Amino acid sequence: MLASYGGNIKIGDNCSINPSCILYGHGGLEIGNNVRIAAQCVFIPANHIFDDLEKPIYIQGLRKEGIIISDDVWFGAGVKVLDGVKVGKGAVVAAGAVLNKDVNPFEIVGGVPAKVIGNRLK
Repeated sequence: MLASYGGNIKIGDNCSINPSCILYGHGGLEIGNNVRIAAQCVFIPANHIFDDLEKPIYIQGLRKEGIIISDDVWFGAGVKVLDGVKVGKGAVVAAGAVLNKDVNPFEIVGGVPAKVIGNRLK
């Protein structure tokens, strides 16, 4: 599913997006070239504001920092990428990971929240 919600979704050349993925565009989603996205991944380039305890969350608005995915990145099944995250070239994201911070080029990350578990550079 592609749901721009007033933002933009840009997908580079030679990418694959497998079944049951959701790509939102609220704050902007940029996907580089040669990116592989396994089934059931969700990219969410926005986050609810909830600082004011006197107002319901749904009327407090959204933060929209966007998500940037560099070239040649592989996302395993069920990955969630949250607003403000940048994923560097050649990174690998393990199945089920939740990305809430940037991933450096060629890092291998996994877990909830994701942390570095390896590196493709030797």
